[in-house]
Amino acid sequence: MKTRDRILETARDLFNTHRFGNVTTADLATECGIAEGNLWYHFKNKRALLEALTEGFLVEVEHRLALLPSDEARVLEDYAAMIAALMSEIRRYRFLYRDQADYGEHTDQLLQRLPGIYRDTLSQFQTYLHAMLKAGHLELDRDRLPSLATNIVVVLRYHLEFLRESGADSEVGSGAVESAVEQHLTLFRHALTAHAAERLDLALRQLTVNA
Repeated sequence: MKTRDRILETARDLFNTHRFGNVTTADLATECGIAEGNLWYHFKNKRALLEALTEGFLVEVEHRLALLPSDEARVLEDYAAMIAALMSEIRRYRFLYRDQADYGEHTDQLLQRLPGIYRDTLSQFQTYLHAMLKAGHLELDRDRLPSLATNIVVVLRYHLEFLRESGADSEVGSGAVESAVEQHLTLFRHALTAHAAERLDLALRQLTVNA
């Protein structure tokens, strides 16, 4: 692995584990087994690292946004697969979801892309909810789906940040990402048919175990 790539991978792991604000460039250089001057050759500061890591994050987001229902018969399993991809995205870039209090404003490229990410993510969830409704899995008025999609996105996006700011455990290994998934399900589990709820729970459990 090239030194630059190793620095980025190590930085992401350290930021996720110890929080962005607690990791110094000296810590990072030591973990990488390089001199701090070598680190500065590739990245002038932590903000430059944040910029580079954002690029990888945006690639993962685009892959996840491409996941849409394949057919009506598998909409619940497809939804579980999309949620699993989102869980992976949150785990790999936990610090971006949790530590904005440390790094401040998002990078320019993320700020430029964020409105589109939110728009496309809301559309993605609405597409799945409409498909569930059409397949007879969801018993809910169609005009309530946009609000439901918005609430789902808010819960999944801000759950880690909420846990951190409320003093709860949001760290690696805490089960915080899984709890976000459970929390979002409370928004519409009551509107799923009993059979659909069982199928969705099973699909999510299987994907979580595999992950």
